[in-house]
Amino acid sequence: MVVLKIALIGIGGAILAVVVRQFQKEYSVFVLLAVCLFLVFYLTSNVSLIIDFAQNLGEKIHISGTYIRILFKLLAIAYICQIASNICQDLGYQSVSFQIELIGKLSILTLSIPIINSLLETIEQLM
Repeated sequence: MVVLKIALIGIGGAILAVVVRQFQKEYSVFVLLAVCLFLVFYLTSNVSLIIDFAQNLGEKIHISGTYIRILFKLLAIAYICQIASNICQDLGYQSVSFQIELIGKLSILTLSIPIINSLLETIEQLM
């Protein structure tokens, strides 16, 4: 049911932005940003449950906390870049949207290097 509420808030916000755009184009951007920020803050309100679960899982299967923190950073980068990219696309700035996505992908690749190195070391030890 929570997903339905969020979907309805998103659809309502989009409709409101379209209506506002007809009368005051410059204010529709603020409506769009307000809806996006509300949805992002709602998303982050339940992050503590996910962090606790990941820490418990990491303790049970003996994964370093460093790797779990890196994975959360990767997820955060992916979500932030996707949201920013979608907002830029909605505003008609596809080139900026593409650059945000590209920088996000490169940042994810850069941050994942320690995990890839650890995986390669594990494979070398098995062979």
